[in-house]
Amino acid sequence: MSSASTPMQRAVDHHTQGRFAEAEAAYREVLRDYPNNPDALNLLGVACSQQGRRDEAIGYIQRAISLHPGGADFHSNLALVYAENGQIENALASARAAVALRPNHVEAMFILGNALRRLGRYPEAQQWLERSLSIRPDQPEALTGLADVYRQMGRMNEADAIAKRLLEVRPTSLEGLAVRGETLLAQRRFHEAAAVFQSVIDAYPNSWVGYNGLGVARVRQGRAAEAAPLYKKSIELAKTSNPCPYNNAGFACIGEGQIEEAIEHFEKALEIRADFPEVHTNLGNAYGARLELDRAMAAYNRALFFQPDNQDAHWNKSLLLLLQGKFAEGFLEYEWRWLKFLEHRQSFRQPRWDGYDITGKTILLHSEQGFGDTIQFARFAEIVRARGADVILGCGEELVSLLSSMNDKIRVVARGKPSPPFDVHCPLLSLPYALGITVDTIPGKTPYVFANESSKNHWRQKLVDLKGVKIGICWGGDSEHTRNSDRSASLELFGALRDMLGVHWVSLQKGAPRREPVPAGFDLTDMTDELHDFADTAALIANLDLVISVDTAVAHLAGALGKAVWTLVSYAPDWRWLLDREDSPWYPTMRLFRQRKRRDWAEVMGRVHAALEQLVNR
Repeated sequence: MSSASTPMQRAVDHHTQGRFAEAEAAYREVLRDYPNNPDALNLLGVACSQQGRRDEAIGYIQRAISLHPGGADFHSNLALVYAENGQIENALASARAAVALRPNHVEAMFILGNALRRLGRYPEAQQWLERSLSIRPDQPEALTGLADVYRQMGRMNEADAIAKRLLEVRPTSLEGLAVRGETLLAQRRFHEAAAVFQSVIDAYPNSWVGYNGLGVARVRQGRAAEAAPLYKKSIELAKTSNPCPYNNAGFACIGEGQIEEAIEHFEKALEIRADFPEVHTNLGNAYGARLELDRAMAAYNRALFFQPDNQDAHWNKSLLLLLQGKFAEGFLEYEWRWLKFLEHRQSFRQPRWDGYDITGKTILLHSEQGFGDTIQFARFAEIVRARGADVILGCGEELVSLLSSMNDKIRVVARGKPSPPFDVHCPLLSLPYALGITVDTIPGKTPYVFANESSKNHWRQKLVDLKGVKIGICWGGDSEHTRNSDRSASLELFGALRDMLGVHWVSLQKGAPRREPVPAGFDLTDMTDELHDFADTAALIANLDLVISVDTAVAHLAGALGKAVWTLVSYAPDWRWLLDREDSPWYPTMRLFRQRKRRDWAEVMGRVHAALEQLVNR
């Protein structure tokens, strides 16, 4: 070895100075004289990997291990190359071999944690990353990985604490700032996240990370138009080295209705990294927006192939199955929402009910999502009561009075207020799964909620001077809804109905869309200031002849009251409206007007106009 020491030392010097090509040449010089030198083979493999030739690197390091199986560093280096090459299972095996040989091998522990994180096995990843940090507390890469693991597990406070700790280690580090920004995004603190990513752009103007993160923040703030140039810049800087800018650009395109552009971005991201579950899921969503359902399902299944417990893929797959009326499979997959939407989950010491005999027991049925969902699924409370249980129904304060009208034997309590004692509980939207509901067995009898007689009389007097057919309208949904831009129309579009003779229009619109200007010549009565809860709205609707609404709680309320309601449905509809039908098994008095082209409400309004002419003439 003495005759090889000079070339070997020269090779190591080149390597430590980052001169990888020179280091490679020097290692090869050593191996010409000593072809079975395991250290030279190992480091040659590392140098090849650092120059992007990973398959070649794997071969050299494997040769080193065959000569010296007990070299923990060799196994660790092989694990790192496998991980960089996308061979995650191989990376896990090699990293475990390194730890078996040297239990305190910090680098191998980190590789293990990071590989498990990429596989979505977050609890295991957490254990290895924490073990790595217990030995080397200021390891930036491990802190970065652990912050992401906590974020993926929904443990936002812990993720935020790790992000701050990372910035203490490296106050202006790109990784620290990026992790902090990502954590703020996950906490829905979009304004603060935008400020952090702007600081990344200021400090690292040639990095794609800041532009990409600021673009995400702008989309989440509802400022998608500002995100487009940011994503373009991030893609220019990342070029073909990272799939994330392409993925996020595609996500923004979906929000803007640019589906073809979104698909192009997702496909580019998958060219860079084929095993990226999030991209496959987003690609499925893009195909779903075009109603290419087979392609959408294939994309979700590919996401689950690479990450079997991917929450987003399971959730979106459930919606696709339900949209096609496959309730048995769909509602089973729908249970994955509890991992995706942790903020909706309520914890109880009592067991959760899934359909077993509860005769003589008291059950709490509790709301979990929007007002429309609660109105729609409250119908199942009576079926549960018919199985011999005493039923308590928990819901938002705004629905208590309305839902109390269903049956005086069902006790209704406001969410967050003390509940009477109960034995078991069940979320409202889990009831179809627990009850084995299919499309053909939906309890569609209406009305199942009722307007208060005194309130009905009050509104009858208020509307007595309105002549002709009285039609209530609602044109916009909650801006916080993830698909609000697709499902909402505008008051200006309803203005296309202004020439209908014999009709008087009554607003049922609450929230921000109510502030839209009334089109000239559109005779609209707005008394929604007097609507304090859904019971008030029910009493007003009871005095109307028809309700026309986009897909929002007002449509569900009118349907549950048994009132004639025309619901305007987007091209790629919410699952509950199913496909290719003008009626709804949920509400027998409902008629569906579906978009025939994405976001084309004008054509829908043309058909509504023609249907109204027939109605008014009758």
